Amino acid sequence: MTTRYVTLAYGGNADVYRQSVMLLVSLVAFAPEPYELVVATDRPEFYVWFGTRVDIQYIDASLLRAWQGPEPFSMRQKLMLLRTAWPESGAIALVDADVLARADLAAFADGLRTGSIFMHKREYILGRSRRAGNRRLWSTLRTLTSRIEVTPADAMWNSGVIALPASALALVKNALALYDEFACAGLRHFATEQLVESLVFSRAGTLHAAEPWFTHYWGNKDGYDAEIARRLSEAFIEGLSIKEAAERYRERPIHLPAEVRLTRTKKLKRWLAQAAE
Repeated sequence: MTTRYVTLAYGGNADVYRQSVMLLVSLVAFAPEPYELVVATDRPEFYVWFGTRVDIQYIDASLLRAWQGPEPFSMRQKLMLLRTAWPESGAIALVDADVLARADLAAFADGLRTGSIFMHKREYILGRSRRAGNRRLWSTLRTLTSRIEVTPADAMWNSGVIALPASALALVKNALALYDEFACAGLRHFATEQLVESLVFSRAGTLHAAEPWFTHYWGNKDGYDAEIARRLSEAFIEGLSIKEAAERYRERPIHLPAEVRLTRTKKLKRWLAQAAE
C-alpha cells in the first residue's frame, strides 16, 4: 500500500522551506516503500535537490486565500489541501513543515493499512483544561448546536501530523463541513482546524497518536532550525545526494526537546516578529 506524504510550504519565511526540506529528508530516511512525497508550494526552486523524488504542486496566494475562506482565523487551508491531494488508494499523511520523522515508519504505515487514523498527539480534554483560553473555548462550544454533539470528554488533538486511509475521505469532508458550520455560528479560534479534525476523527474509533514516530517541534523552532541549517549546509558543502543525506539522518536523527519554555524576552521578540508579518 502506498502512503502519500504531503506538506505545505509557502510565503516569505525562508525558515519554512528549510524545515520542509529536512522533513522530506527524514521521510526518505524512514518511510518504507512504496511511498510518495508531495510539496504544495509557491517556491518550487527550493526542492530541486530532490529531483523526481518529490511531486511539486504549485499553489499561489489567490488559491490559499480561497482555501482560507472569507474570514481567515485558523488553518482551513490544511483541510482543503488534504482533500485536494487525496489519493485514489493507499493512505495519506499531511505533515507540517516543522515536523521530523525520527524512527522507522513501517509500523505507522501498517496502522494506516489496517484502518487506523493518526494525529500527532492528544493535547488536552476540552472539559477539564484549566487554561483560560481553553476554558473559554469549551464555554463557547457548549453554546453551539452542530452536527456533532461536543462533550466534556472530547479532546483537542495536535494536527502537526494528520494521516488517514484513502477510504476515509468522508471524514475529511465532514471535518471541513464542521469547520464551516462553526465559522457560521461565530466561533473564532486559532485551532479550529485541528478541533474539527479531533471531533470527527475520534468518533471513527481508530484515532491514535503519531508522536512515537514524529517530532513536532513547534515549541522549539529556534533550536531545531539552527541544527537543520547546520546539517543542510554540511550536506550541500559535501555535495551529498538525497540518498546520502537521508542515510546520514537515519544514523543521527535530531534529538532536541520538542518544546522549551520561552523567557519573557523571547516571548516579546516572537510577538513583535508576528505583529510585523
